[in-house]
Amino acid sequence: MVDPKQGVSRRGIRILGVFVAAYLLIGSYMYLYMDLPTLAYVAYGILSWVGGMLLFYRLHSSFMADFDP
Repeated sequence: MVDPKQGVSRRGIRILGVFVAAYLLIGSYMYLYMDLPTLAYVAYGILSWVGGMLLFYRLHSSFMADFDP
């Protein structure tokens, strides 16, 4: 059995999947069609990571709120 303290809902998994797909599409477009300095790719990676962590935190907090008595 999965520990609910480390999870997100099925809806949350779908939202995270859309986030990852958008991240990959935007990153691929940037790499293939834009001539950007390396620092732009580094900044995109860091900002995307922070955004993903915040998204996961919000989804996880919402999921855990359902377990509070």
